[in-house]
Amino acid sequence: MLSCAAAAQSPASPAGPAAIELAPRPSTDYDPLLDLPKLPEKKITLIGGAVTRLDRVTDRLTVQPFGTKQKMEVAFDTRTRFINNGQPVDARALQPGQRIYLDTMLNGTKIFAKTVWIGNSNSTGSGRGQVISFDPGRGTLLVRDEISSEPVKFQTGSATVVRRGDQVLPVTRLRPGTLIALTFGPTQSGMGGVSTISILAEPGSAFSFFGKITYLDLSRHMLAIANEPDNKTYEIQLESLPPSSLRGVHPGSQVGISAVFNGDSYIARSIEAVHGIEPAR
Repeated sequence: MLSCAAAAQSPASPAGPAAIELAPRPSTDYDPLLDLPKLPEKKITLIGGAVTRLDRVTDRLTVQPFGTKQKMEVAFDTRTRFINNGQPVDARALQPGQRIYLDTMLNGTKIFAKTVWIGNSNSTGSGRGQVISFDPGRGTLLVRDEISSEPVKFQTGSATVVRRGDQVLPVTRLRPGTLIALTFGPTQSGMGGVSTISILAEPGSAFSFFGKITYLDLSRHMLAIANEPDNKTYEIQLESLPPSSLRGVHPGSQVGISAVFNGDSYIARSIEAVHGIEPAR
């Protein structure tokens, strides 16, 4: 799934064990022998749905997100917070058949629940993904979620605000292939009610990237660049570039890339090495 955290510029606008300390430590420190490691700092996506299966032996639950027939397996453990009507509760409060909302993240290759809201109609959150379809008449927006790659349905309304940068756009501007970030919460219909939508990339939009190449595979016609303007890494497809333009380009090279988003990938139109600031060897 494409990273949706695009913040590139449009012209229009993934060690050894910790040593054991013998000296006394503050009780707040992480103990590698007794404690689970801290969760990584990753993007959080709110998912709403119904619990269809609960396995307390393996600490797994299966959720059917609202508006879809797909099911999603989610892991949890002692680091997961469970909240029932605003109050912290034990994991035993979770039961099959309940309607819940989960703050989810990728922990390794598994979808992990950082927080689970049970019976809470006031939870809100944010997500990122790619527009699959939009029905202006009904206001329903189908998005392929960035973490799970599953389609999730949201409900837009008259209060939904769509932005591209500082520009406010009509909600009808949403079209298949568009990468978006959105904030939302539950509605009486059970679908996520969207308050704001930020357009990150539309098919045909031009982008500029600047930073160091972190990965280069000429057999796959692809590179990855650590984009300095937003501190994120992007995969760029190179099929359209002549081989001569990649001469002298290697991992660690500082480059500027002009690319176009085609709805699936960022396609390089030009690449230029920035000389004089190569890393020391």
